[in-house]
Order: sequence, then C-alpha cells, then structure tokens
Amino acid sequence: MAVARSVAPVAGLRARRNNLRAPVVAAAAPAKPLAAAPALRGQALAAPAVQLARSAPRASTLRCNAGGVAKAAPGEAAKVFGLELPKNEGIQFLILSVGSLASALGFAALQEGVFRVPGFKFSAWMTVLTTFTYFLCGALEMKLTGETRKASWKNYGILSIYTYGGMALTNYALSYLNYATRIVFKSAKIIPVMAFSVIIVGKKYNWKEWLSAAILVAGIVLFTLGDVASSPAFAPIGVALIAGALCIDAICANFEEKNFFRTETPSTTQEVLCYASLIGTAYGFIPLVASGGLMPAWNHSMAYPQVIPSIMAFSVMGYSSVSFILSLIKYFGATEAEIVKSLRKVLSIVISFVLYPKELNWKYIAGFAAVVVSTIYTFYLKQAKKSAKAPAPAPAVEEKKEE
Repeated sequence: MAVARSVAPVAGLRARRNNLRAPVVAAAAPAKPLAAAPALRGQALAAPAVQLARSAPRASTLRCNAGGVAKAAPGEAAKVFGLELPKNEGIQFLILSVGSLASALGFAALQEGVFRVPGFKFSAWMTVLTTFTYFLCGALEMKLTGETRKASWKNYGILSIYTYGGMALTNYALSYLNYATRIVFKSAKIIPVMAFSVIIVGKKYNWKEWLSAAILVAGIVLFTLGDVASSPAFAPIGVALIAGALCIDAICANFEEKNFFRTETPSTTQEVLCYASLIGTAYGFIPLVASGGLMPAWNHSMAYPQVIPSIMAFSVMGYSSVSFILSLIKYFGATEAEIVKSLRKVLSIVISFVLYPKELNWKYIAGFAAVVVSTIYTFYLKQAKKSAKAPAPAPAVEEKKEE
C-alpha cells in the first residue's frame, strides 16, 4: 500500500469547509450574497440561511487534508496515537520527525534482516503477517481515537486487491534485488503517477518536472547496474516485480483519494489501513493455505524463532512511520513532512549499506547521487509551484485625511 505517500491537499474541500465555518444567525434571515460564500456557487443565491445551517454539520466532516488526515483546528492539542504531545511546538516537531525517521530506519533494518535469515524465501508468509499487523495497529488506533468505519465494504474489497498486490510484489522482488535497490525503486513512485496522470487525467507537466523524473530514472538505472555487478542473487524478474508494484501503488493512490479521501465523509488513514489490511490478510492467507505454502513457512519460522517477531516488529514500525508523517502534515504542514520523508529515503539506503555491507562500486555511488539530486530538485519545484499559486498580498490602501 502506498502507506507513506504524499497526497496533495484537497483545496476545494478545504475552501468549502472554511466558508461554512461561519455561524448562521437566524433561520429566517436571507442568505449572504455569493461573494460571502464562493464555494457554494451551485446553490441558489436567494436560498434561506437555514440551508446553510443544515449543510454545516456535514461540511464539518470535509476537513480532509493530505493523506486523509484532518487539518488541526486552532488551539487543538497535538496528539499521535491518541496521546497528547508537549505544548512546545519545537519539541512536538522533534518527537514527530525523529519518530518517523527511527520507525522507518527500524523497518528497513529489520525487514532486510529477515531476508538474510538462512533459507528464508517465504515472501507470501511475510506479506500476510505484515497486513495482519497493520490491521491490529489500525484497529487499536481507531479504538484510542474513537473512529468508526465510513467507507463501504465494496470499496475496501477493491482497495485490498491493490494494497495486498503491491505489497506482495514488493516483498517477492526482494528475493532478486538488494534491499537498497528496492528502496531506490520505491522512491520512483512519482514516475508512474505522472504517467497515469498524463494518460488518464490529461494533466500536463513542465519540462523541469520531466527533467527531475529523468534524473531519477538515470539514478535508478545506475543503481540497478550496481546491483547487477555486486549481487549474485540479482535477476531481471526482480526489476519487473518492483516495477509492477510501483504501477499498482500509483493506481491505488488514485483510487484511495477518489473513494476514501475526496468524499463528503472522508475516511481517516487509520481506518483505511485497518479495514484494507483486514481484507488483504484474508486475500493472502487463503491462497497461502491452498498452495501448500503455509506449513513450510511455519516450520521455517519455528526453526528460526526470530522471524515472526521481526516481521511483526517492522510492520509496527512501518505503521508508526506513516502515523508520524501524517501528524507532521496535520500540525506543521506538507512541506515539513516532505523534508522528513526525503531524509528518510536517503538514510534508509545508507543504513542498508552500513548494517549489511555490500560490494560498493561507482554505479551505486552515481545512482545514489542522482536520486538525491532528483529528490531535492523535485522538492524545490513543488515549493516553487506552491508559491506561484499563493494569492498575492492585497495592496495597502491609504485612508484620505479629512480636511
């Protein structure tokens, strides 16, 4: 699942929310003119204010920000996992950013460690345990925060196919690729997202954005060539598997935003993770049993008792990393979250080489440098585009002095 993805804020929903925030004075009072409520263009201008009063509670549920997380209200206490953070904003940011980085690095270290256990080749077993752990974490957080299910079971059934499929292909690819190469490929999710946006939505990108994508592609190619030169387990099927996972993740992200986050009653991320993972666990467990793969995987885990705790531990860390990032978006904004996410990718690659030494060559170094340059350049372009869209400050109006 594209659990660590960044989703653009839903500007239209936010505008509607802000315009409906003002209290309604009286049911019999005439409605404000259109200028006072620009987000309600579809309603009749002479509609009574009671219509706004009826729509206001429903609009309050539209407070959806990036990734389905609600934007913090003024004065709202900062929380993560239902626990209140200290009042100091600097300490809050430190806790959330360090928590995200530590969780992501722990996830990377433990997952690569499992694949290095002698004889481990049970990626389907790993995927089932991971989705089951995500379900437990999501259910616990929903209990702590009092959340309830809002989306339909039908949509969760479809979403689970995407989330489980993407995760299964990614885990299977690790049988043929170095873990660092997997991280580099997963960093390239923006490429299929751009491609699908152009083909399906008709979105246009400028040459600078395509240049950033080209630098990223060059970095991936170089890093993969480095993997070919240094890893005896490398096989081209690993590249095909991880590329397929990226395409599924891109489709999944669009499906999530349309059916779970861009709705009148948007779902929270913990809800999506909980129910999608619950159904995904069933999707994975049934064929695992039917194919006869469960008992060999179970016997291997009994022979190496660190396997199951390690898988569940890195799954908890993966879930925690997503929660920390979404809290950063909620309380500090998408820009700060993007900085932490970019740093997380870079450090994950570094820690893979530090904890599990690989034969270093110039292709690894050049590919890594290209990925870092592309990440920084992409961040710069996002900030420039965001600044260009920001409304210009109103010119100061001098009051005429009375003579």
